[in-house]
Amino acid sequence: MVDDVLNSGKALIYGVKYLLDFPIKKMSTVVSVDRNHKKYPIGTHYVGLSLSTTLQNHISVEFNGSKISAFLS
Repeated sequence: MVDDVLNSGKALIYGVKYLLDFPIKKMSTVVSVDRNHKKYPIGTHYVGLSLSTTLQNHISVEFNGSKISAFLS
């Protein structure tokens, strides 16, 4: 499962919900930016960048070819 920015974990939980209908043996989660504001019980196995932010901050991630940029505002 892949997510660009992990805010509350809601998007990953919704994605996992559909995968649980299948007999999978192992699943890993990958996020580009983890904001550490999880409201749902989801863990991440691979994190590109971990940021401690406030809920008022906005993070945008841009994928341009092989270059990935994250912006905090």
